[in-house]
Amino acid sequence: MRFVRSLSLVAFLSVAVVACDRNPASLPADQRPVTSQLPSAERFKFRHLPVEGAPNFRDLGGYRTADGLSVKWGMLYRTDALNELTDGDEAYLERLNIQRIVDFRGPLEVKDAPDRLPAPLAARYVSMPMPVAELKGDRKFVERLMRGDTADMKLNDMLVDINRQFVRDFTPVFREWLHGLANAPEGAQVIHCTSGKDRTGFAAAVFLLSLGVPMDTVMQDYLASNDYLRDKNERSVLKLKVFSLFRADTDGIRFIMGVEKRYLQAAFDTINADYGSIDNYLVKGLGVDPAFREKLRERYLDGMRSS
Repeated sequence: MRFVRSLSLVAFLSVAVVACDRNPASLPADQRPVTSQLPSAERFKFRHLPVEGAPNFRDLGGYRTADGLSVKWGMLYRTDALNELTDGDEAYLERLNIQRIVDFRGPLEVKDAPDRLPAPLAARYVSMPMPVAELKGDRKFVERLMRGDTADMKLNDMLVDINRQFVRDFTPVFREWLHGLANAPEGAQVIHCTSGKDRTGFAAAVFLLSLGVPMDTVMQDYLASNDYLRDKNERSVLKLKVFSLFRADTDGIRFIMGVEKRYLQAAFDTINADYGSIDNYLVKGLGVDPAFREKLRERYLDGMRSS
């Protein structure tokens, strides 16, 4: 019996060691990998950064442009909200040379879940609110979700409409943010909203497109939120089931917790309808004229020659 117990203990410890090895977020802050400091061949393994309290935290570096250049690592991070950072997460973020954190959430979202940041980073926090998602803080909306009273809400199309709204209502905010990228102090920047997938996803898309990254790659980056948020989303669904006494419309909730290609495509379709093409939108909507594009590419692409 003692031998069996010993074997069980060894098996448990082995699993624990493997789990720890596979989860860098469990390491002390000074042992977690920083992509820009790794050898080139190792960086892609850690695009998804080990931030325990923000599972959708990732580096936009390494993507290739149509003309063969590469987005610099450690310059722009995209993530979900930073309100659940651990002490280790805070210490780790201080190692990333972050000079600006831009929060796209609306006032209600920020009030309900303010970012938890160490003092040096809190001083670099910038709010650029897009309250398109204030419905998440709308009590009546939440109450209806909890009751399962969603038949007329068309949850599966809600994010299609929201992505259209990015283009028609919030282009000035995205423009201000994009121009801030080129003019902010040297160092890394962070963008986030609540889940880091919708407002942040569109921002990441226009950033990559402005640099000349192909559309297929842009869409691949957008859809990756489903992988990184899967565990967190399933825990949230389970909580909603319990709190609603199993009345909540969990299928509908999953639609708004994830991303689908058609969501971002709805934004692009709106761009084509209103501006004629994505290139026209970049120039006329976001102010990415040839001079600004060159400035952005010089700052964020490896292999660019300074003019």
